[in-house]
Amino acid sequence: MENVFEDLDAIISLTSSDEEKTKPTRNAFIFVTAEPDSGRSALEDLKTIKGVNEVYLSQGAYDFVAKVSGESVDYLREFVFKRIKNLCSVRSTLTLMVI
Repeated sequence: MENVFEDLDAIISLTSSDEEKTKPTRNAFIFVTAEPDSGRSALEDLKTIKGVNEVYLSQGAYDFVAKVSGESVDYLREFVFKRIKNLCSVRSTLTLMVI
């Protein structure tokens, strides 16, 4: 089986500008379930957090999808844990890191 990630650094360096290389950024998508009757509050809370770039309403198992950015995967983990999961309007989250 072919390793599709073998040349990932080479692909990233070809598509990134020199400015982006000096300041690495990681992205993640956070799937958020709001507490019952707290959807509007959760949306407003998410929109005010610095580092949350975009918030989308969704249908299905999750109420919102938020796109967040940070300097590392560890930073994003801590960010989600401290800033998003601790909101009283948020019941649960699922984080998908972009590699």
